[in-house]
Amino acid sequence: MLFSKEVGESLTYKFAQAAGEMRAQGKEILSLGLGEPDFKTPQYVFDATVKAMEEGHTHYSATQGLPELRNLIADDYNKRFSSEYKRNNVIVTPGIKAAVYFALASVLEPGDEIILLSPYYVSYPAMVKLAEPTAEIKYVSLNRDFTLDIEAVRAAVSERTKAILVNSPNNPTGMVLSADEVAVICELAKENNFYIISDEVYEKLAYNGTVVTSFGEHQEIADKLIICNGYSKSHAMTGWRLGFAIGPSDILAKMNKLQQHINTNTCTFIQKGACAVYHNEPDHLPAYIEQLEKRVELFDTTVTSMGKRNVRPAAGFFNFWDISFAGVDSNTFCAELLKKTGIATTPGIAFGADWDDHIRVSLAVDDKVLERAMELLTGYIK
Repeated sequence: MLFSKEVGESLTYKFAQAAGEMRAQGKEILSLGLGEPDFKTPQYVFDATVKAMEEGHTHYSATQGLPELRNLIADDYNKRFSSEYKRNNVIVTPGIKAAVYFALASVLEPGDEIILLSPYYVSYPAMVKLAEPTAEIKYVSLNRDFTLDIEAVRAAVSERTKAILVNSPNNPTGMVLSADEVAVICELAKENNFYIISDEVYEKLAYNGTVVTSFGEHQEIADKLIICNGYSKSHAMTGWRLGFAIGPSDILAKMNKLQQHINTNTCTFIQKGACAVYHNEPDHLPAYIEQLEKRVELFDTTVTSMGKRNVRPAAGFFNFWDISFAGVDSNTFCAELLKKTGIATTPGIAFGADWDDHIRVSLAVDDKVLERAMELLTGYIK
């Protein structure tokens, strides 16, 4: 296997590991690094999963996913977008990363180009290069306020463009593409015959009245659209490793071949447990989103009161903070912050070469942890 420069160690986990080692030494560590919900998986998912094990759903399942779960996923999207998906348009995978990777590997061929919006989720470039080592990545940076430069996207499209990989709501910025921006990207895909791979895992975690527009609303490009999603963020199921993709049946058939030879199938009883998601209302979300809004307010107030620039996120778990005032690169800033205050964050360089003057701060932490971190951060910056 060719391990290109893009296939490096994840800085998000590198700094989390360093924080863990310091904590083991007895030091106070306030981890604002990794992003996973700080609430428990809903009880109805637990109950359905335990029941599935007790009933004997501990053997192989269909490679593409349990028909029951795939039907529920297809029905959900059909209700939301007046689409005509069937279960053969859905594949269930062990985590959303697997869904994105299988989509890339099924679409990309030698010499293809793919567009990535920067800053991007840390694993995207590695996924692209593992899926097709000869693929050329064309990075398009967001504006400094994290709005989309649609003309830069348009300029990046060429006759070799095979796909664009989009994450909205975005990790790490919390940016949400507007309905108009989604429509323009869809129009570009239609005009230039390329695929849209849309990672929409944070779609249910928008706050302050933000409206999230799914690419699924544009069924006129259904034959070129692959949506990846799951339950890790909305239902605190990060450790369950369960995701899915929904899209054109010809691409899903290729993805299923990869699944057959790599995973065989996704854990059977966890898939049974996930069916409960579609039979219960997400009553846990409003209170959690309200908590996230308060944490956004706390972080923003803290840094702006010190005269430091900040762009508030509109969704998700993270605040991508501009630390250009410090005059050092993001690795240095994060390392010094961890050493002197015990606050663990993630360097912006992990999310794109243009963002070495930012750091990612996770807000998916206990309120008291964040409050303490803000006290220490204020003292450190001053």
